[in-house]
Amino acid sequence: MRRPAALLAYTLLAVALFAKVWIDPAASWIGDSKDPKLFIWYLGWLPSQLAQLHNPLLTDYLAYPQGANLMWNTSIIFPALVLWPVTAAFGPVVAYNVLVTAGVALSAWLAFLVAERYLEPPLLAGVVGLLYGFSPGLLAQATRHPHVMIALFPPLLWLLLDEILVRQRRPPAVMGALAGVACALQLLTGEEVLAVTLLIAFLGIALLAGLHWGSLGGRLPYVGRAAAAAVLVLLLVAGYPLAVQLFGPQQVAGSLQPADFYVSDLIGFISPDPALLRFGGSAETIRQLTGNVSERDAYVGIPLLALFLAGLAVNWRRPVVRWAGLLTLVVALLSLGPRLHIYGNPHLVLPWALVARLPLLGSALPSRLMLTAFLGIALVAAALVGRAYQSGPWVRWGSMALLAIGVLSLVPVWPFPSTAAAAPRFFQPGGGVESVPRGSVVLVTPFSSSRSTDAMYWQALAGYRFRMPEGDAFTPGPYLGPHPTYLQTTLDQLDSGQDPQLSGDSRDRALQSLADMHVRAVVVGPSPGRQRILQFLVSVLDGPPAEIDGVYVWRDVDQATAAGRSARISSATSPRSAAAVSA
Repeated sequence: MRRPAALLAYTLLAVALFAKVWIDPAASWIGDSKDPKLFIWYLGWLPSQLAQLHNPLLTDYLAYPQGANLMWNTSIIFPALVLWPVTAAFGPVVAYNVLVTAGVALSAWLAFLVAERYLEPPLLAGVVGLLYGFSPGLLAQATRHPHVMIALFPPLLWLLLDEILVRQRRPPAVMGALAGVACALQLLTGEEVLAVTLLIAFLGIALLAGLHWGSLGGRLPYVGRAAAAAVLVLLLVAGYPLAVQLFGPQQVAGSLQPADFYVSDLIGFISPDPALLRFGGSAETIRQLTGNVSERDAYVGIPLLALFLAGLAVNWRRPVVRWAGLLTLVVALLSLGPRLHIYGNPHLVLPWALVARLPLLGSALPSRLMLTAFLGIALVAAALVGRAYQSGPWVRWGSMALLAIGVLSLVPVWPFPSTAAAAPRFFQPGGGVESVPRGSVVLVTPFSSSRSTDAMYWQALAGYRFRMPEGDAFTPGPYLGPHPTYLQTTLDQLDSGQDPQLSGDSRDRALQSLADMHVRAVVVGPSPGRQRILQFLVSVLDGPPAEIDGVYVWRDVDQATAAGRSARISSATSPRSAAAVSA
């Protein structure tokens, strides 16, 4: 019964952590105001397309007319499929809250399943699950990135590889098939987590072979059969999505992220972020580190670090501790990125500079490796406490007190950050959007790209009624969003309070952008620069918009752009224009 009890305990803790949202789960979502809207869009997109027997892996509802290949994006295909009933019954906002809450609880539970294989009493395995599933890094990712914080795959792969490489008690084809399914489902959840976990697994296998070289020979045939089954099942389950990604339209090439920015700072291991932890440190120190709040995943704290290092030394002769401890140190080293950062300042070159040249890893964020490292840190620390439990009272209670202090130092802020699920009435059921012809192209501001995801969220609430020439999706370039146009750049500048350089042909260039994107209607929603955007668009579209349900709407924009083009052509070919040109 202890496994169901552990799952229940982690679930209740996760619900309590996110209690502010669960009071009314349709009224707000867990995390900040930008990236969750992107994933809310994905949670609704897959069911809407499968219900119409359309391919959900490609879309022209974003970045129209070129569209986007969603396999090159964080489209959380498998979670969206699992949560389809929740999305259908309660909407994508509730589904998003279920996703984040379940991601924390299930990650903790799978870490518990790993730890219970090696630790006694069971309470110590429970602590390992708690430290992994509710680690500062995982909760930091919960503010923005569910495709990363659904950290089920690392402990699940540990369990599978333990059976395949060490215990070998079950048929190799069965264990290999399970590993193949796990890899395929992780690929359809988050490719970055798959890539870095497989990298860590490869390093772990190499380390295991080095520590136990003499016992390799008899185990290799079993491992070979399991590996063949894993590859076969992976291709069967995820072969089509991989084909769409590698051979389909709108492929993205090149690094998608800066190489030396989202890294673990050496100071970050002992400096807690007050934005996320109840007993946070200095905000001034945190501001010196690179990255942002969701990518500062390195904090472990001095008490837990002390337990880990002492546990590795004291239990060195215990094979699982020696292996897990050494591998964790390697993972922590890799998380530092291509150069050592101290207080945000880069210094000497580190091994990640070579690792980043491997396929799929050039765009991985090194700081995120610490999510996996926490499993090893927690296991080694708890193993020390388990050994001390058999010692005298001073050693026993001292180690338990240090573990308790380590756990308390990681208590997150409460209530956890959340965002109200507000949207203009226009995009909600029964709103003015229902007068927009289904499938038509609508330009919505604030323009959705790397700066904003508001329009994507509103599009999802509207049931994907319209297409958009925008969207926070990687497209060839690579660009986060569609290829920049004059109109997009101008709208972004107006929204951010800048003064764009307008020229005599600004109106013509804006109309040409609208024509190239086949825009039929323009909707100006709430944003910091809405009044400036309205003034600009009034000058472009020759007239004021209609105010409908909290937004401003221009209809039949395609006719206006066609008329503008005709007028320009007529002006350019008139005798007066021809004389001016010849003069």
